[in-house]
Amino acid sequence: MPTYYDPVADAGDARESVRALAHASRAFHDPADTYQVVGELLGTLRSLEQVLEQVAAAHVREQDRAFLDNGDRSGGLIEADTAARALRQAAAAIGQAERAVDEASQHSGRIAWHPAPVADEPGVDPFSRDPFDAPPISSRRGLSL
Repeated sequence: MPTYYDPVADAGDARESVRALAHASRAFHDPADTYQVVGELLGTLRSLEQVLEQVAAAHVREQDRAFLDNGDRSGGLIEADTAARALRQAAAAIGQAERAVDEASQHSGRIAWHPAPVADEPGVDPFSRDPFDAPPISSRRGLSL
């Protein structure tokens, strides 16, 4: 449950949610659900980019409190600055991923998923049929011959 005030707890919750999504997305019952998942991932990436920028800013804003374990202040400043630069690079990479996922979302949104073909007769390849053709009369439900 997000707290909206505890970044450590919320980071743990985010990690666990993404882990659960990684497990759940191994298979989709309905491929149309991929569009909504891509949209949610897009929002997640936008938030993640913002988080990385904010963590980088905290390293810079609080750099006067940065020391190494041995008390070395200049070493602490170097580490804070290096961490901030690396976090900004990560944010830029996430921004690039965000643009790619946005493009994927646009393409995914144009797909009209059809039901999976059903093999009604032994030896008939269900994928050899044009999906826009009507199924054979013998496979229509509710009709008698």
